[in-house]
Formats: sequence, structure tokens, C-alpha cells
Amino acid sequence: MKQLTYLLIFLVIYSCNTGNQKSDNTGARVYIQKTDSGYELIRNGSPFYIRGAGGNGYLAALAETGGNTLRVYDTVNLKSILDEAYRYDIAVIVDISIPPHHQKYDYYADELKNRQLKEKVRALVSQYKDHPALLMWNLGNELYYPFVLRKNNFIRTFNELVGIIKAEDPDHPVSTALAGVGRMSAVSTYLHSPRLDLLAYNIFSDSPNLFDKIKQIAFITGKKPFYISEYGADGPWESKVTSWWVPVEHNTAEKTEQIIQRYHFMENNKPGECLGTLLFFWGNKHERTYTWFSLFLEDKKSESLKTLRQTWTNQEKDHENIGLQQMLVEKMSSFDNIVFEPNQMKETEILLRGTDSDSLTVRWVMYPEAWNWPWWLRQDTARMDYSPIKKIERFITVDKTKATFLTPENEGAYRIFAYVFDREGYYATANIPFYILSQDEKR
Repeated sequence: MKQLTYLLIFLVIYSCNTGNQKSDNTGARVYIQKTDSGYELIRNGSPFYIRGAGGNGYLAALAETGGNTLRVYDTVNLKSILDEAYRYDIAVIVDISIPPHHQKYDYYADELKNRQLKEKVRALVSQYKDHPALLMWNLGNELYYPFVLRKNNFIRTFNELVGIIKAEDPDHPVSTALAGVGRMSAVSTYLHSPRLDLLAYNIFSDSPNLFDKIKQIAFITGKKPFYISEYGADGPWESKVTSWWVPVEHNTAEKTEQIIQRYHFMENNKPGECLGTLLFFWGNKHERTYTWFSLFLEDKKSESLKTLRQTWTNQEKDHENIGLQQMLVEKMSSFDNIVFEPNQMKETEILLRGTDSDSLTVRWVMYPEAWNWPWWLRQDTARMDYSPIKKIERFITVDKTKATFLTPENEGAYRIFAYVFDREGYYATANIPFYILSQDEKR
């Protein structure tokens, strides 16, 4: 009842604040234009639909796969990324990183920090605003925009930053990316930050509910332009977990199926206000595991890119998958809550489907579990272990699709990984978590 009351108040205030707002950006290099069916993005005088990914490079592969946009999270090497993107005719959405809203720790109450942040943002925008590869600015990723009736320190500073970006660069739109489709957060953002040109949504397993939730938001705010700033396979926060609270990761073939299904769903059901989609993650990063979202491994490409290329370019299937079907340890899968004693000889294997194993190379690796704490503590950064993860050398024999290993000496959580490489430079992966429990602990 309280939320309904707030929404009604929001509706009245929002109507008063936005009823007379008009803007004309048709002279800008990139702008959003209202159409009979919704909205469209105009870039250099022509309609532009975002189809790409968020990540940290590999622009030649993005162009080859059929993508036209890269969302960049890190601005450290921004000039070289923009220059390379221009060579491959890739547009770039540049994230401007700012601290998220936090109820307990109010970063934005510190005036000195606010001034420093504003000058940093002003300098960044001023430096790159004229680059021909630039598509738009995205101010903050998953900032947890608060659902409040009155502007707080965060909202005031956020709006000042939007104003600075627009004053420095009137030629490119400004967005912000929300975690999922939080209806209250989205409505609050529209109410308190009306100078934003559009919102963006990071969405994974909840993709089937995406557009229904956006329609509910539109009931309050009216139809607004948006884009999908992240989509992909299930994240660690929404996967099944073992009895010691570590998430189970899908293998590459299963991830590919999720990615393609979600892309087709969004493309087939998107309303006219949707300006495009970005896959996560175009590059390599460690998020729970090194392989969870990464679409590249050093100079190798995930086999997901083969399927993605035919999907993005509307081509018939022109490739054979590596065929990694399943991984087992002692005939058990990831869902079997595998517990071993220390220093025991065990066997792991991969099952291949329709593939000549002689054409493949298999690499086996074992690591301690990277972030070993319950999901409800994942926001507690004091408990995170960012130290380098060293692989454990415990393999005894390796015979193509099988390997034997000695279980680790120390108690704790571990994962064993299989990397399968083909001769074309593509790879597929799978891993299984297991736990080492000593006899003393069992007693």
C-alpha cells in the first residue's frame, strides 16, 4: 500500500515536471528521434540500431561477428579503443564510472570529493567528445538509484554530472544503466533526472519478463527510449549453488544456447522504444570464475562466437561446434555436491558429441574457489579476496579426454576446469566445483 501511494505521488509530480519539456537535438551528431512506432537512434544523419557487446577490446572480432557497437567500462586506454573502433566502423558507448548510491556510506555528502568527481568527468568528456567513434555516454553502472520523493546528495550530484556532460558535449546522448528492471528505481530516475536521454537495463535470466516490466514503468512515465546494456547467460547470483554455497557454472554449449535464446526473444518481442542490445562480456574478466562471462581466452575465441555470428548476420549454420557435452569427476556432475578427502586419487573426464577428439587439444586446470562466501554477503566488499588465484598442480596423468589428479591437501572449496581447443582458434570450457573435507572435520 505504501509503494502504491508513493507511485501515485510520483505520477503527479512527474506529470508536473515533464509536461512542458521539449527538446530539439536534430543538429547533434547522435540523437534520439521520436517516430510513429516509438523511437530511433540517429547517428550521422542515419538510423542506427545498437547490436554489440560490452567489454574491453577485440574489435576486429566484433566487426567480423556482425556487431556494430562496443560498450567500454574502463576509460584508461580509451583513445586507443576509440581509434581502433573507428577503423572497424564500430560505435562506442563510454561508461563514466562513479560511486554507487549507498544508504550507509554517503560518498556524495563530501563536497571535496564531489568537486573532484565533477572535474574528472568534465575533463574526460571534453577530451573525447569529438571522436568520430563515440556513440553516447553512460553515466554509472548499476548505481542503485534510490526510490525517494525528495532529492538526496546522490541525486543532486548525479544531475549536476549529467548537466556537465551535456554542457561539454551536446552532440551525444547520456544514459545510465540499471541493475535489472527495477520498476521503483526506474520511475525514480525518470522523475528526478529528467535530463537523461534514456535508460539502459542489465538483464540476464529475467529476460523473459523484461518488456512486461518496462510496460509497467511506462504506465507511470509514458513510453521512453531504452537499450539493453547487458544480457547473456545466467549470472553467478542467479545460478544453482552447492551445499557450500558456490554457484554452478554452465558449460559453453549451455551458455551459448541461453545467449541465443535471449537475443532472439528480445529481437522478436522488442517494442519500438528499444534502441538495441549489448552482450556481456566481450573480452576476458574474472567474475566468480575466469570463464563465467568471458568470450575470449587470451588469443582464443569462445565457440559461442560462431553461433553468434550466424545469428547477428542472419546466415545459415556454417560451422561445427566443438561438441563439449558434459564434464564429470568420478562420474559425478556439478550438481552432485562432490566432497573428497585430501590426497586421494580421482579421475575427471569430458564427454564429446559428434567430434573427432584427435582434432582437439584439452587443457586441465585446478584452482581454489575464488570468492568463497554465501550469496547474501556478496555486497560485503571487506570479505572479498582480490589476491591472484594460483592454479594447483595436482594432475598425475592426462589422456586427451580424461585426467587423473590428486585431491588438494588443504581443506576448502576448489574447481577443476577443462579447456577444449579446436584448430580454428576457438575453445569451449566446463568446470566442476568440489570440496575437500578432512577426516578430522568429519568427526
